[in-house]
This record gives sequence, structure tokens and C-alpha cells, in this order.
Amino acid sequence: MDKRFQNPHLAGDSLFFKGSRTGVLLIHGFTATTVEVRPLANYFISEGCTVIAPLLPGHGTTPEDLNRQKYRDWTNCVEENYLRISSECDYVIVGGESMGGVLSLFLAEKYSDIYALLLFSTALSVRRLKYAKLLKYYSQIIDKGLPDDNLPWQGYTVYPLWAADQFLRLTRNVKKNLYKVKSPALILQGGNDTSIATENMQIIFDGIGSEIKLKIMMEKSQHVMLLDREFDAIVKNVQTFLAKLENHC
Repeated sequence: MDKRFQNPHLAGDSLFFKGSRTGVLLIHGFTATTVEVRPLANYFISEGCTVIAPLLPGHGTTPEDLNRQKYRDWTNCVEENYLRISSECDYVIVGGESMGGVLSLFLAEKYSDIYALLLFSTALSVRRLKYAKLLKYYSQIIDKGLPDDNLPWQGYTVYPLWAADQFLRLTRNVKKNLYKVKSPALILQGGNDTSIATENMQIIFDGIGSEIKLKIMMEKSQHVMLLDREFDAIVKNVQTFLAKLENHC
């Protein structure tokens, strides 16, 4: 196994669980795998929902493979999975962490029938990758140089820079179309997040066209909040938000 792949023993492949007519599509982040969203997937499975969490192209293989992907490969993947779950369910909740949050917004800009958006540490502005467009010509892959946060995260310990530039192109495309998002949105960011700019949550909150939207700062959480210490509190926030939507309908 490639030494640049952290925690290879964890189950990070695509996930599908057939449950009720309420569907949940969960999307992991850049360089990660579905390990990142599995705790939340397991919660929704325990609630009887139909759950899909795809492993995005170029992830869970090698950094070189990720460098060969275009951002359209990722948007096509999540769109195919959205169409699949929406054909089987009456209501579909879409959620994602980091780049997964960006891809969730992409779907919501295109599909107004998404029942709710759950956005965790959404990476519309990424400090570490802002120079990828230039750096990719000097080095295709660079070490992340991140400290061990002791979280059970799975993915690459390096940044494939050609893929990072595609990620940045995705964020620019999504950011300019935020106003098209009309679905109810729960937006969460970690108070200890050192990966994305602090204004991410506010940019999304101000930019989307949703009538129902809520932003919450999880003060003790790092970037990978769905694996972090406040996960139980995050689930409670999700429960409360979705319950209010039911009462609103």
C-alpha cells in the first residue's frame, strides 16, 4: 500500500444502504474517502434512511490518479448518484464535508428539489491551495505537512497539485452561482479549522438564495468535524434543523 495513503485498513469505499423513501447523499472531501462521512451515514442508516456515499474519482487509489481527474469527473459522479437516489426516494437530503460541501452546493445550484443541504467545513476558500495553479508546473505533488490530529481519517497525506487546481476551478464556478441555491441549508464550520478561511461560512450564508438557512460555529471542532469531538452535537444540530423543516412544511 502507498505510504502516502493514511489508515488504509479503514473501510473507505462507496457506501449504499437501501432504506426508506427518505434519501441521504453524503459527499467526502478532497484527498479523503467515505471514512470522512461514515459516522453521519451510520446515523441516517439508524434512522432508516436510504443512504449513498460515493467514493469520488481519483480518491482511495493514488495521488497520481487524482491528478488525472478533472472537476467535471467529480460533479458527474455526485450528479449520477443524486439522480439515482432521487429516483428511489421522495425526499433527498444532500450533505458534504470540505470539497464535499462545495459539490453539495453544485448540486443545489442545479436541482432546486433538494429537500435540505447539510454543509460541513465547506471549502470555498482554501488557504493552502491558493497557489496550486502556479505550483503544479514545478511539482505535481507536495506533502501536506500537517500535524497528526489523531482523527481516524483516511486519505492522501499529500496534495496532488493538478487536482488541487481543478478543485479551485470548482470553487470558483460554484461561488459565482451561489444565488441559485434555494434549498434549506444548515452551514457548520469549526472554530479550530486551520484549513479553510474563517469567512467561508459567511460567504455561503450571504450568497445562497435559500429562505431557510442557519449557520453554526462548532467552537471545538477542527476541519474534519464529522470525525471530531463535537460529532454528537453536530448530529443534534442536524436533527433540530430537519425537525424544523418538517414543522415548516
